[in-house]
Amino acid sequence: MWRKIFNYFGIFMVVVLAALFAMPIFVTFTNSFMDGFEIRNRYALDVLPANYLHTLDILPQIHFVRMTLIPSFVTLSQYIMLFMNIEYITSLWNSVLITLPSVVGSVFIALPTAYAFEMAGWRHKEKLFFIFIVVMLMPLPVVLVPQFIMAMNLGIHESMLAVILPGIFNPFAVFLLRQFMKTFPKECLEAAQIDGAGHVRILASIVTPIMKPALTALALLVFVDYWNVVDQAIVFITDIGRLPLSVYLSRIVHSFDFIFAASFFYMLPALFVFLWGQESLVQGIKMSRLK
Repeated sequence: MWRKIFNYFGIFMVVVLAALFAMPIFVTFTNSFMDGFEIRNRYALDVLPANYLHTLDILPQIHFVRMTLIPSFVTLSQYIMLFMNIEYITSLWNSVLITLPSVVGSVFIALPTAYAFEMAGWRHKEKLFFIFIVVMLMPLPVVLVPQFIMAMNLGIHESMLAVILPGIFNPFAVFLLRQFMKTFPKECLEAAQIDGAGHVRILASIVTPIMKPALTALALLVFVDYWNVVDQAIVFITDIGRLPLSVYLSRIVHSFDFIFAASFFYMLPALFVFLWGQESLVQGIKMSRLK
């Protein structure tokens, strides 16, 4: 009896927590069908002609937010204005240009690197791999300094390459894939070598097909990380026309005409990618022995 009570209580808590985490997404979605006048009326903190009737007599200079789930008048005006905004479309394309090369490049570089770390007989490889782990554990502000110096020396500090290259040469990607390779039966790889297969053939025909869950998990994690990139973009990119969507949203926070539609549309790619690869993400991390 008590076990059933605890199980029901656990399910209830999971539902409550899931609702709390999903609430911001739901509010953003429903509010994306408001018109600009209602957004100003409800969410502008400053007293404006659109909301002065909703201030308090004791604090006439302050307007309090009046959040709602259902708009008073449903309209698609936010989405129409959003997709007519050239700056938003440009920033969206910039995010694609930063994210996709980072995802493809990190998978392409990390796979043979992790294979070399696991299969090479070099006695100092663990010391080098320890350096990878140290770099991976460093906070981002510490890593940005040497990255900025290297970008200056390479002459790419004003371009997207300064953001993309650290994503391609990602220590976490190597660490994740090597943890997965530790689960491989070495006898299988040794048998392939006895049959005359080289490392390239083994990597392409044996290792890569088996590692599809881990590769999908890695691609998903890198996608989410670089789709939401902010610090690196602010440091390395000064041209407004090259800023990604994650930075552009902070510049239009007071653009009440389409801010909710812009925020919701920004969430969709990461949400779709997660739904597409969630099973591979769980399986890949589980097989990589990460907790």
